Amino acid sequence: MTRKTQVALTYAVLMQLLAAAGAGVGAQSAGVVGEHIYVLPTVVVEGTPLWEDEVKFSPQSRTVITQEEIERKQAKSVEEIIFHETGMTRNTDAMGRVTLSVRGAEPRHTLILVDGHPVMGDLAKYGGQADELMRLGTENVERIELIRGAASARYGADAIGGVVNIITKEAAATPKLQLNWEGRRVADDESELPYKSYFLRADTGQVGKFRAAIYGSHRDVMPIYSETLFENGVNTKGPIRNAVRFFGDVQNVGVLATYQVSDAAEIDFAANRSDEVMKRLTKHSTDGPDPVVHFGRNAQRDTYRIGYSQQHGATNWKLDVGYAKMTEHDTTISSIDVFSPYQGKNKLRYLDHVLHKNWNVKLSGSTQLNERHLLTFGAGYMKEEGEGSRIKGAKTIRTRYIDPWDYDKNLHTDAKGVPESAVEDHPMQMNEKGVPQYDQVYDRYGYRDEYGKSHAPVYTFEDYEEDDPANEAKRQQFIAELRRDNPAEAFIEDDDPMDDETILRRYYGDYKRTLVWHGKKFEQEVTDRKNRQQIGRAEIEKQYVFLQDAIRLNDKTTVTPTLRWDHSNLFGSQVSAGLGMTHLIGGDENRRLKVNVGTGYTEPGIGELYYHWEMYAGMPYDLGIGRLGFYWFGNPNLKPEKSLNFDIGYEQEHNRNRFRLNVFHNQIRDYMTTYFTGALMDFHPGQGDDTWINPPDMIYSFKNIGKAEITGVETEFSRAINDHFSWKLGHTYLHAINRSDKNMPRQLLNKPQHKIDLGLTYENRHSGIRLSFWGDYYVNMLDGNTVANNGNFVYNETPGKTEYKFAKEGQQTYELKSFGRWNVFLQKQMKTGSLVYFGVDNVFNHRDDDQAIPERTYKFGVNWKFDDAGALFTECLPSLGLTTLSPQTPFIVSPFADLDGVRVFGDYRIRHAVMTGKQKPAQARVTTKATIGSAYKNYLERGESGFAQRIRIGAAAPLGARTNVTLVGALSGTAAVDTRHDVSDTALNKARLEQADVTHNVSKWDFSIGRLTEPMGVSGYWFGKEYDGVRAVWTEKKTQLRVGYGDFRHSTGVTDSAYSRAEHAVFMRTPTKKEWLGYDEALINDETYTVPHTAVPGFESLYDKLAKAKTLADEKRIIDKYFKVIAEDDPKAYEKIAGPSSYKSNSHIWRVVTATDKNGNVKKFLTTDTFDTYVPGKDPFDREALRKAGETSWNTVMSRTGENREQWKGFVSGSGVLSDQQYTFTSEFYGYGTYTGKEVLADLATTFGGKRYAGFELNQLQSGDFQRLSKEEAKERALASLYDKDYALEKVRKRRADGEKAIGYRKAQITPIAEKIINLAAEGGRWKPEGNSNLPLHLLAKKGYLFPQEGIVLKADNVPAIEQAVYLQLRQELTPAVGVNLWYLRSVNDDQAKLRGELGIRDESHQVGRLADVVGAGVRVRIGKYATLSADYGVNHTDFGAYMNGHTRYEHAVGTSDFVVKDREAGDTPSFHVIRFDVGRADTTVAGSWNAFVDYKSFDHGAFFGGNGTEALSDRYLDGIRSFTVGIRYVPVKHLLLEGFYTFGAEGIGTRDTLYGPEHFRLGNYTRVQATLRF
Repeated sequence: MTRKTQVALTYAVLMQLLAAAGAGVGAQSAGVVGEHIYVLPTVVVEGTPLWEDEVKFSPQSRTVITQEEIERKQAKSVEEIIFHETGMTRNTDAMGRVTLSVRGAEPRHTLILVDGHPVMGDLAKYGGQADELMRLGTENVERIELIRGAASARYGADAIGGVVNIITKEAAATPKLQLNWEGRRVADDESELPYKSYFLRADTGQVGKFRAAIYGSHRDVMPIYSETLFENGVNTKGPIRNAVRFFGDVQNVGVLATYQVSDAAEIDFAANRSDEVMKRLTKHSTDGPDPVVHFGRNAQRDTYRIGYSQQHGATNWKLDVGYAKMTEHDTTISSIDVFSPYQGKNKLRYLDHVLHKNWNVKLSGSTQLNERHLLTFGAGYMKEEGEGSRIKGAKTIRTRYIDPWDYDKNLHTDAKGVPESAVEDHPMQMNEKGVPQYDQVYDRYGYRDEYGKSHAPVYTFEDYEEDDPANEAKRQQFIAELRRDNPAEAFIEDDDPMDDETILRRYYGDYKRTLVWHGKKFEQEVTDRKNRQQIGRAEIEKQYVFLQDAIRLNDKTTVTPTLRWDHSNLFGSQVSAGLGMTHLIGGDENRRLKVNVGTGYTEPGIGELYYHWEMYAGMPYDLGIGRLGFYWFGNPNLKPEKSLNFDIGYEQEHNRNRFRLNVFHNQIRDYMTTYFTGALMDFHPGQGDDTWINPPDMIYSFKNIGKAEITGVETEFSRAINDHFSWKLGHTYLHAINRSDKNMPRQLLNKPQHKIDLGLTYENRHSGIRLSFWGDYYVNMLDGNTVANNGNFVYNETPGKTEYKFAKEGQQTYELKSFGRWNVFLQKQMKTGSLVYFGVDNVFNHRDDDQAIPERTYKFGVNWKFDDAGALFTECLPSLGLTTLSPQTPFIVSPFADLDGVRVFGDYRIRHAVMTGKQKPAQARVTTKATIGSAYKNYLERGESGFAQRIRIGAAAPLGARTNVTLVGALSGTAAVDTRHDVSDTALNKARLEQADVTHNVSKWDFSIGRLTEPMGVSGYWFGKEYDGVRAVWTEKKTQLRVGYGDFRHSTGVTDSAYSRAEHAVFMRTPTKKEWLGYDEALINDETYTVPHTAVPGFESLYDKLAKAKTLADEKRIIDKYFKVIAEDDPKAYEKIAGPSSYKSNSHIWRVVTATDKNGNVKKFLTTDTFDTYVPGKDPFDREALRKAGETSWNTVMSRTGENREQWKGFVSGSGVLSDQQYTFTSEFYGYGTYTGKEVLADLATTFGGKRYAGFELNQLQSGDFQRLSKEEAKERALASLYDKDYALEKVRKRRADGEKAIGYRKAQITPIAEKIINLAAEGGRWKPEGNSNLPLHLLAKKGYLFPQEGIVLKADNVPAIEQAVYLQLRQELTPAVGVNLWYLRSVNDDQAKLRGELGIRDESHQVGRLADVVGAGVRVRIGKYATLSADYGVNHTDFGAYMNGHTRYEHAVGTSDFVVKDREAGDTPSFHVIRFDVGRADTTVAGSWNAFVDYKSFDHGAFFGGNGTEALSDRYLDGIRSFTVGIRYVPVKHLLLEGFYTFGAEGIGTRDTLYGPEHFRLGNYTRVQATLRF
């Protein structure tokens, strides 16, 4: 073996051993190996990166996907590149999450690392790393290392199948700037390229011992839609396209740095923030009542890593500390189309808040013992914490209550104003198999014995409803228990003792539950658990130690034994071992035999152990058929899976050819799988024939089942045919066998027997053209998402029969699939390294919803690289110069500069701004107690986009030896500094004087007057505009003092604040439907007979007007006016209401009715006969038709019984004077007449001879209350009672003790015709204006139906402008690299009355005092010539600031829609802080110069007054907002400045008010792109 080969082999072994420390790193610099500094031998393998030799000589099969390969396919995520490699199989779970299988192992058997640190992943490991492959972007990746086969001996748990280590780019040694843009679309997209990606990175280059880089990105994750379309969706345009996986956008910002402590030691640091906003929409049918289910997932991730590495002699070591935190909010909302668009349509179905943390500390090192032994060692500690409602099976549990309005402001509410929410802390009880079941018994009765067993009373709720006399003994026993558990006074009501029926009603009835059993009211637990969650918390701690020795047996063979000990607080200790060998055949380094034997293990995750999670609920599938839901139940007794892996391979390189052959066998024991427990989780028991509407969930859990074996062969061959053409062919054969689970197929699911990877590339390096075609083909794969013969439905097709059809164990069949995806890609590479490209993914448009395969996708993109001459523009514009980094501007600059003469200058700027937003119902602007005023924009949160332009012309001239004048005027779409719009007007029709500066210099002093520009702070955010006033500046070499006074009103004030404030005010609103009609049966809530008349102060309803009518003609005229409104809104509803109908006749016939109950109790009533009169015809006011129909009814009644005695039996239900039971009735004729007393005529709820009886107990008749009539007079009045309210009866209602409504009658205020019309119009079946909304009707505004309402008005917060202020600034250059800026600004002469009026402050307890009293400090640190770190901090010490930084206090009961504003509570003193990192400076006088920056800023509401001096974003995105911004500026040619800014993660620091209380809010992402040409 040559010395070169020995060095390469030694290095390869070294790299493998160092990786065993769990330590992948970024791209290595010279002399740095892995995470360790290592002095390499003097002879190296020339022309290849160091890691290529590692791949070549490692005993395991390894592949590296290089940065160049990623760029060739323009993969934006790891998911888009990794599956094109041999042995890498794409898997998809039931939620559409794409995961990775290596060599047929399960996705959970693949360990995914980023720079040697495990990715965060999900709480559960069963499905692998969930959506991590989608989340992980590739534009900041140096390479991706793929290790095939068991690697637990080197990497610990979860490496049974292999390891993926994603190596990110280090900070470059030379200054660089990179900007990538890409757009994508599919065939049916409305816009050209709706899905976009941006990436920006800037490197400082080596600055002494320091180098750093910043980066930021935005990536739209495209939806993968199903092929089936569904209509009748909510808040959507067009049909619903079900998304089979989550989609949305991912934003990312980060910084990394390296500091070379010495030649043998360095410190590296990395920090990253990622924001993810994802959603998924599903619908199951085209029916309007079938909801659209919105799955939402918002996640924020923060990762930090710092490492210290050092080399000492033959030993090197590294200490690495990492921390990662993920906060994830999961919300499931269902929207129903049939609900009114003017009110909420949503139901809160599911809610989870996941908090996931990881800490790890690693120490690793290596030492060269001698020429034949290289010893590597390491130790580490890791702690993982998880918290969320889905792991409520954990040992540590807490509960929390939630308010549904906090999670959605568009919730549907019932008639009582209760927002719809399915969030409930259901009580559970284990069955005999240890499987949880919904404990309805405890939920209802709230009693468990000392052993935790729930008990129902002897007389159950079902017994109460059945009311079977056979249960009398149990009934009495239960009544006795109620008397035992309640004080005696609880059984006294209205000074009378309760009877047995009332006692039972006071426990079981829907109305007035006052009694308890074992200390709990009936269904008290249901009430208490509503909108309550259990939150579980669990943690896993691990430690490990490993030792590895690379033993060079001879010049051809090296063996590598490895031993590792891991310990977990949950699973105890595990020992893993491995033995690898690399043998150079014939001593030829290009022909290698590799053998590897190793053990592996995978530990269950927190989810598998502690899940208690309804992943998705059952849903209706078809009429009478429901699809069962899915409920996960963890198994805390799971054991780790263990494996033994054998791998033998041959690799060869010859000229342009490369060949690899591997044979492997993997045995896995204690194999983990999921299984159906056979139990159902039914949260809606007792539905009977309606079970299909809310189907139960099938309960699944996890178990260890035994063994699985995977044997396979991998073959890979690549060839460069010539200088232009090359191809690659990979084949993986899998024999993946289930050895234990008899209920599953013998072939393991989602393991294709064959996978073929094919790629063909044409490349012309001279022209820069590259054309690639590649694809992957899967053969004979059992798709685990296509279960057939599994049933899993509930059927209610036969009345009285509920039938479940479950998956029968062992009888499931899975679809055997063969499919492929092919892609084509064309790119043009510029000489500078920049490129443009166009590609088509899935060329043949293979669709498969079960595998979440996206449809044919078109993509176009541009990559700019500014580290060489001219970037992309060089080849487009030959005049461009070199790309250059300009030094940063001086920290102290004097206002006065010597001018040789008059200088005229100007610029033209065109700007395009885009603000993303939401789709919300635009109509929902008002409730009965609140309205949206100026805060309508904040409510809608719509996206905006548009162009704006500006032209400026200025001149500067000396007025003397030491005096200058500068004038700048501008034309744009606004006359002042625009604080009202995010996107301004495109017109050039408003003039503005931007600067009028006269400056006089006297020695070290500069005195200025006019419109002056005065930035405060070093970042430019807090203030950087102009004011009208005076200024004096004293400048020394390293010190500057600035003092000024003036009017700031032209450039301050925020009139476009994202904050809304609720104020008490009187506003004009329209009535609701029932208010307009004056009739609402929901008002009947007590036990007094009343007319359900809706009385609204200040508004006269239809009922009110009819009550004043004198004649039938007056009523007709009033009703016709209202009918016209109804007919215009819905002609069919008008016809239904105005058509033929029946009216109640007042017969004036009186009888004495005797009612005898089953126990012989007798009651006597004086009653009048009431009967319905049907009137045909379309005109309800036809008097003759009314009389004719009335006479027919009178005659019919008289012909049946007349004045004769009556006797009958009947069951009474719903009477206000008789209890519900069987009675015997007799009636004796009393006479004809009119009752003039005060008693309500209560309906006896019994019918005989076509009439009913209404009256009062006979003993209540007072002398003189009854005026007798003749028969003829009675008949005449009976006929007139249909149209004359003087003779008519009007229906009244009350609520009985059991909650049911009872009917009675009194002297009418309106005629029966009017009563019937109002009743028909008020009920929901005939007229449904604005979707049957119960909110104020917008349609009535056009008709002038408005009245004043005292309530809440939502107004956009208005930060007043600072009219006059004095300020002081001190700038001090501490060192040439460090400058400090201190400033103070104080508003003066503030108009308190005006200020209180603008803020709507009426409460004298709130003192706003001064507007601004701001103290700020800034520091700028220059890092070399080209990089700058800036930071600002300040506070506003005023009552105004604290008032704005406060919040509204509401009086609100959770579970209701009532929010009453009490007052506003002042907050803390508002503050702000900004931190910003810049690289370079875009100097318009230097072609090719550029600047890139990233910043984080946070401004409390009340700390910012507008006038930010940056071009990055509008003031709306600063006031009370925290956010990240990534920006780039580039000067392609002299005097032309191109700028792009992207702001994301913009969220309110405080809460803002809405119609339904306060809300935490986020603003859409804000993009601003502009070009400025200076002249």
